[in-house]
Amino acid sequence: MTVTIKSLPKEEYLLPGNASCPGCPASLGLRLLGKALGKNMILVVPASCTSIIQGPYPKTSIKLPLINVIFASSAATASGIATALEILGKKEVHVVCWSGDGGTVDIGLQALSGAAERGDNILYI
Repeated sequence: MTVTIKSLPKEEYLLPGNASCPGCPASLGLRLLGKALGKNMILVVPASCTSIIQGPYPKTSIKLPLINVIFASSAATASGIATALEILGKKEVHVVCWSGDGGTVDIGLQALSGAAERGDNILYI
């Protein structure tokens, strides 16, 4: 199936006025991720620029369930969420880690390695 700009849904999950820097590729990526996966998605975000993009508590610019976690635990947290959703029979929900290099290959590699070894149903970006 070919995806084109015109075939993307009109629904926005990263709202205008977010706290990203002008031209930020991370915010563009988040915007397109929301269009690709839709509302059936839970984001797991370790400490990163995305913590700023989403906006300060109690307001947020992301119209999806999102959990902020410590640097090293994003894959472990996503694995737990995916397992809980599986137990509840909710197979249509995507659990997505939106992590940077530090949360992935620096101090987060052990959790990602464990999730990969178990074959956990998460999407790690």
